Amino acid sequence: MGPMNDLRDLEQLAARNGLNLFGVVDAARFDRGQPAELRSAALAPGCGSILVLGTGGNRPCHEFGRQVGADVRAVDAPTADMIAEASVRVIAHELGRLGVRARQVGPAEGRLPLATLGEAAGFGVVSPISGMLLHPEFGPWLRVRAALLLEGQPFGAVAATKLPSNFMPCCGCSQPCVSSCPPGAIAAEGSGDRRRCADYRFSGGCADACRARQACPVGAEHADVPGRPRHAHSLGEAALRQRFGKGWRQRFARALRGPVRAR
Repeated sequence: MGPMNDLRDLEQLAARNGLNLFGVVDAARFDRGQPAELRSAALAPGCGSILVLGTGGNRPCHEFGRQVGADVRAVDAPTADMIAEASVRVIAHELGRLGVRARQVGPAEGRLPLATLGEAAGFGVVSPISGMLLHPEFGPWLRVRAALLLEGQPFGAVAATKLPSNFMPCCGCSQPCVSSCPPGAIAAEGSGDRRRCADYRFSGGCADACRARQACPVGAEHADVPGRPRHAHSLGEAALRQRFGKGWRQRFARALRGPVRAR
């Protein structure tokens, strides 16, 4: 079986396990646009290709529910995350069976700009306003679950992904994400402040979901089931701690103060 057949088989295997977003990125081309500490080469010397795996919309949750024998409404965020992680391990195992060496990087590590990587993989475009990855169909209701840094280019040279040229979701938008962000971490001109977001969340704000994501009109029909958000934030708490130095002291103080109410 040739490399391209292997790649198609991998994509089909990923889809059967609920990972309905699948793309391959040329590592050297991606690294050229990143600071040194966020390059794939810094994590896996010899990396030539990056396999990017994600989920979009609620369809993966139906698949996850089927796997655990539960209705989609019963699949909460932790369960969906747990099954997605298991699905990624299935792909990693298959890569190993094919003789491909891979280093897995997940969202919790904060070691790669996953939204930018998702854009390079063809999942969508990174909003110049909110910084969220926006898919043409799913809007912000998608998540990059993992990046697998592959040694060399086992599936051959990787062409640059081209998105529809007319997909410019923030042009002409009234930008409700800006006014809906409680700490004001998003600015209309795109000069947002992630630290404001981190400070607010580590004081207990926006604990259940990202208000800016909920306000985005793109792909609104794919929004999470009410009361069971599965795409709570663009960055998880682990990634925020990695990026902004938030640690146990902030979590301890937050527990003493109690939750902050969103305005």
